[in-house]
Amino acid sequence: MIQEPNKIQKVLVVYKKTKYEIDLEKHKDINHYKQICKIQNNCFERVYHSHLRQLESRKIIQEVFTSGTFIFREGLDLGNIQEYDLIVSLGGDNHFTYTAHFAAESLIMGCNSDPQTSAGALLSFSMENLQETLKNNWSDTQIEKWSLISGEIEYPDGQKINTISAVSEISIRNNIPDLTSRYIISYNGISEEQKSSGILLSTGAGSTGWYDSCQIGEPEDVTFPKDSTYFKVYTRELNTKTRKNFLLTDFSVKGELKIISEMNGGIAIDSLSERIYNFPPGAIAHFRLSPKKLHVIIKTK
Repeated sequence: MIQEPNKIQKVLVVYKKTKYEIDLEKHKDINHYKQICKIQNNCFERVYHSHLRQLESRKIIQEVFTSGTFIFREGLDLGNIQEYDLIVSLGGDNHFTYTAHFAAESLIMGCNSDPQTSAGALLSFSMENLQETLKNNWSDTQIEKWSLISGEIEYPDGQKINTISAVSEISIRNNIPDLTSRYIISYNGISEEQKSSGILLSTGAGSTGWYDSCQIGEPEDVTFPKDSTYFKVYTRELNTKTRKNFLLTDFSVKGELKIISEMNGGIAIDSLSERIYNFPPGAIAHFRLSPKKLHVIIKTK
């Protein structure tokens, strides 16, 4: 059951590893890592100081939620997430969407662990304004119900799987980026065989990101509400002449979208490497808005 913010009791805070922590796992020692950073535009100091700021965010959030449970995202698969009233994602946008995949029956909120280096378009809180919100007993917040995109893939051998519901976007493309993406796309009685660099499906939450930046030219604001009763589809990098001849290149979906693969492709949910599904020739994917919503606490002032 979704609780009102001022009735929250059990809180789960989900950390992500910093870039510094991840990089140190890859390299044999700190000196070798510094050598690599020197090649990469002398980035060591920038990465390390972001790491320190994120460690400070972890410390502060432990002081804010003194009785909370604190885990890294790798632990999300191990516990009963639904026992918590609130899940707090401490990181950036990609970490938020990953964490949100586990939050179907709980409230979720996004906290930016390092606002100095991350815009965090999906994140309403920083450590500073989170402390303010708790002092105000959540009176400066509201719950938004964000739309999600659900998918089903039917493989040539008859196997069917349901994808994780997308919070932000779904990308469908050839597994080899330099090769053309080939598919048949069908919606609302129209069916077209297309070749492009891939298809992008976007929710309202995702419309401020990839969907916005991949538009041709300088269009007007293409964002749309996070609780929309539709999602949008954009076929990427069609040439101008071809785009004029097709109907299904930039449109809204209120019912079901069907895509048949003619490639060795993949379906990536929310740009996460952990959420990629095979999409071989002859596979058929169906996409629609999920009947479930993501319940997100946002700061209103």
